Amino acid sequence: MRIAVDANVLEAAWGGIPKHVTRIVERLVAEGDEVDLLVNLRSYRSPVPGARAVPIRLKGREPWRELRVPLWALRHRPDVLWAPEGLLPRVPGVPAVVTVHDLAPVLFPASKPPAVEHAFRTSMPRSARAAARVACVSRATAADVMRLWGIPEERIRIVPNGVDDRFTPGDVRAARAEVARRHGVEEPYVLHVGSLEPRKGLDPLIAAAARSQWRLVLAGSPGFEGERIEQAARGAGAALLRGVGDDDLVALYRGAQAVAVPALYEGFGIVPLEAMACGTPVAVATAAGALDEVVGDAAVPVAERTADAWVAAVADARRRREELVERGRERAAGYRWAAAGAAMRAVLREAAGA
Repeated sequence: MRIAVDANVLEAAWGGIPKHVTRIVERLVAEGDEVDLLVNLRSYRSPVPGARAVPIRLKGREPWRELRVPLWALRHRPDVLWAPEGLLPRVPGVPAVVTVHDLAPVLFPASKPPAVEHAFRTSMPRSARAAARVACVSRATAADVMRLWGIPEERIRIVPNGVDDRFTPGDVRAARAEVARRHGVEEPYVLHVGSLEPRKGLDPLIAAAARSQWRLVLAGSPGFEGERIEQAARGAGAALLRGVGDDDLVALYRGAQAVAVPALYEGFGIVPLEAMACGTPVAVATAAGALDEVVGDAAVPVAERTADAWVAAVADARRRREELVERGRERAAGYRWAAAGAAMRAVLREAAGA
C-alpha cells in the first residue's frame, strides 16, 4: 500500500501528535508499506527510516494543502492520504483518512488561539465529513465527533495512542538522585506533564501544593493564555521544567510520589499511561473527556476540582502505591504502538478500498 501523509506536524515540538504520527509511520514502514511524508518545506529529511521525505514548498499552509497536495496526489496516485491533524484539501483526489485527537477548541471556547478555534468549527468538520474514514484516539473523542460534527458512526474507527517501550519501572532511588542532579528537585514531589494552559485544570493542584509537604513539578511550557498559571505556580514554589524529552521523563516519572492529571478535558491521556508503565501511582480528574476511559480503575479518581480534593488524592495515591502500581502496569500494557499501528493500517486499507 502506498500512503501519503500530511506530515507538517513532525516539524512541531515533540509531543502527543508528533509522537502519534512518528510511531504509526514506523509501524507502516515495518509492514512494508510505501510512506511519503509531505511537508511544506524546501528541504526535509525524513525522521523515520524507510519513509520518503517529500518537500513541496508553497507559501502559506492552506494554499499548500489546497493546491500542491492534490496536484501531487494526481501525479503520484497514492492509495490513500492520511491527514493526522484532521485537515484535508477540499478535493484530495484520492481516498483520505483524517485523525481527530480531541475537540477541545469546540468544547472550551477561547482555550486555543482564534485561528485554531475557527478551524475546528469550519475546515476540520468539513474534512471529517469528506474523509472515507475518521480515526479517533478514544471512544470519548469519537462520541464528540458524532455529536458535534455529525459524523456517522459507521465511518469512525478508534485508533488509540500507545506507550513507548522506554517507559518501564526502574530504580526509584536512582531516578530521584538523577532528578535532583539534573533539575535541583529533591523528593518528595508530585509531577504534572503537559502545557500550562487553562484546559489543564491546574489551579486546584497548584493550590494543593502550596499547603502540602510535597513539591509540585510542572514539566511543560506555557501554552495559550498560560502566563497567569506560570506565575501562580512560581508563587506556590513549584518547579517549572521546560524542554523535557522522553528520556528525561522516565526519571521524572519513576521518582515522583504520584503523577497528577487535573485536566478539564483530554481527548486521550497518554501521560497517565506513561506514568503507570513506569510504576508510579496516578491521580486523574473524573468526567474529563477520555481520562476515565483510558485509566479505568488503575488510578485515584478526583471528582471535585478543589485543593482539598487534590491533597486527599495525592495522599491516597501514596498510601495505595503498591496496589495502584500493579493495576497501572497492567493497564498501560494494553496500549502499545504496535497495536495502534496495526489499527491505523487497517483503517487506511479500508479507506483505500472504499
